[in-house]
Amino acid sequence: MIYQLFLSTILLLSWTCSAELSRRAAGNPDPAVSGSPDAGWGPLPDIPDATLHSEWVLDADKGAKIPAFQTSGLDQSAVKRAVIVLPGEPRDCWYYWNVMNNALYVANAADASLKREEISIFAPCFFTQVDVTGGAAQNDSLVFGDTTWISGQKNVGPDGISDISTYDVLDDLVDYYMDRAAYPNLNVVMIAGHSAGAQMAQRYLALRKKTNNDDRLHYWIANPGSILWLTEDRPKPNASCDGVDTFKYGLADGFPAYDLSDAKTLGRAGLVARYRARYAHYAWGLADEGPGDVRCQAETQGDTHLERGQNFVKMLEGMDGGMPNHTTVDWVQGVSHDNEGMMNSAEGGDKLFRYFYNGNGTTETYTSPTAGQGADAGGASPNTLISNIAFLLALTLGASLF
Repeated sequence: MIYQLFLSTILLLSWTCSAELSRRAAGNPDPAVSGSPDAGWGPLPDIPDATLHSEWVLDADKGAKIPAFQTSGLDQSAVKRAVIVLPGEPRDCWYYWNVMNNALYVANAADASLKREEISIFAPCFFTQVDVTGGAAQNDSLVFGDTTWISGQKNVGPDGISDISTYDVLDDLVDYYMDRAAYPNLNVVMIAGHSAGAQMAQRYLALRKKTNNDDRLHYWIANPGSILWLTEDRPKPNASCDGVDTFKYGLADGFPAYDLSDAKTLGRAGLVARYRARYAHYAWGLADEGPGDVRCQAETQGDTHLERGQNFVKMLEGMDGGMPNHTTVDWVQGVSHDNEGMMNSAEGGDKLFRYFYNGNGTTETYTSPTAGQGADAGGASPNTLISNIAFLLALTLGASLF
């Protein structure tokens, strides 16, 4: 009787642990929003675990505001990490906040040392005029061009507010989290983007004017459709294509007003040196064979997302000094152009949440049972391992009672 009770208790505990890990890893369903990128997005949704700031104030003197989502209910003094996640080309900030939050559920289920109460996720919304009409943005919110927000161009509205780049917005958000009075224990701010968001993150990495807090500012750049190339040469040159080395594809000229004077002062050599000194974390899905940006300037970098990434890494390795000291590269097995797959992977969870979690000089890296080969490489999930261990323990202890 005692043996049966003990065995039932152990099995119940294993099932409970498995169910709890599955629940935590499942996260929240995608929020629904009416409208479309072309017609304009409708009113923004309420999302579990998030606060919707319909008018997040960036510059009180100018009256500059944007909509944004932020993790709710956190004690700011306990926050160790902030992840500023950028939207995709459809400007779907609510969706990306939810995907990143679900990725944190997955990472926390795999590694309980990552505490949800210590990680703040923030998703700024870079809307256009049609989104004001649709109801997603207020009449006095900053609005930008259809895709020019990706490259740091200035706002186009509202009336009376001008000359604010999307990179100015990111500067303000970084400053907000880096403020030791507000977040005394924060170790890292991560600027994270996938696809169009990755393009924005990489260009911002290159042009961010401020260098204070560079030791606490990291960038996660996953599956960008095109890349800001650091050298003049290209792996697939095309003499008939103009603007190959013009920003946003290169560093010769064409910079946005945000960094125009800085770029002229530093020149290519100075921009590259600053770029290489920053914490850049690149990630490409090994199944991402999509064409991405089909302009000829992008095609000189390679034919697909993956090929462009491979060529860019070769370029970094071939530069003076080789691969930069603060750069990491992850190749995620079995994942294509899939933001959820990239963020939920062991590699994604490592860089987004765990890398430098406890501060500067702590380069801990999560080692999964699949040795960093991604979700399709095999290996048991954490909840399966716990169930199996508990079951075997029960059998072993039970057998010893006979």
